[in-house]
Amino acid sequence: MGIGKDYYVRLRYRLEIPGEKAPEWFSRPLEVAFILGREVIPSLIENAIVGREQGERVEVTIPPQSAYGPHLSYLVKEIDLSSLKHPERVIPGEWYEEVSPYGSRTFFKVLEVREDKVVADFNHPAAGKEVLMKIEILEARPATAYEIMSAELRACGGG
Repeated sequence: MGIGKDYYVRLRYRLEIPGEKAPEWFSRPLEVAFILGREVIPSLIENAIVGREQGERVEVTIPPQSAYGPHLSYLVKEIDLSSLKHPERVIPGEWYEEVSPYGSRTFFKVLEVREDKVVADFNHPAAGKEVLMKIEILEARPATAYEIMSAELRACGGG
């Protein structure tokens, strides 16, 4: 029979950008649990797991408009190499990150290094790209009445 409405589902998933190296944090495995049909999850994911069984693995390709949106050209900027804390870490094609003493984060993809300037892309790593979601179904079973009631309360903003 497989997963259907009012099933408690617990997934582990990982995101990838096909054909590209993504930052480590982007591809870190994450877990999520929900009651199917009672809590809002993207329909692409819902459709991919309906009818599946615990232990199965499935891959979902998420188009750019449903993932992280378009690549915005105005977020590609030229910055001074001297303005960075670790200019030795600036490598074309790699991701650069630094955190200020106050906790603000500078994060960009290095597109090009020109003498004392860096062409930096401040878009999200997956902006304008398809994202591959690799899903493992860790647990799938009919939800209890209590779990369904809890999901309904969360959906109404009460939990």
